[in-house]
Amino acid sequence: MNYQKFSMAFGFLVWLIATLIFRYWGHSFFYVDNSTLIAALFIGTIPALYILTNWVFKRFKLVGVTRLKSAVLMAIPGMFCDVFCLKFYDLVFPHFTTGQAVVLGAWVIWAYAIVLLFGFNLKNRTTL
Repeated sequence: MNYQKFSMAFGFLVWLIATLIFRYWGHSFFYVDNSTLIAALFIGTIPALYILTNWVFKRFKLVGVTRLKSAVLMAIPGMFCDVFCLKFYDLVFPHFTTGQAVVLGAWVIWAYAIVLLFGFNLKNRTTL
């Protein structure tokens, strides 16, 4: 399997697992009034996504433009799916309040931005 197909499949799988976790246990993560917990969730996302994206980059020895393409391909499936999940959050995440759904939406955008940023190879900028 080439890196493009793998990146899309991997991105979809990560999205699916995260969506299922938040569907059943998400209301335990998103305490809107607890800024410390929300900040920890946002900050903790960075190393988790670093490990996941770099595993893909290393598996396929991706650098430069191919690394960036892989990051985009990892993000796209979940971005499309999350449009509907967030629009119909009351069906997908039945235990969420409106406030929790807003924080989830912010976290989702944050996570995709982090994945896309990891696609930039700062060590070898001339290849972009």
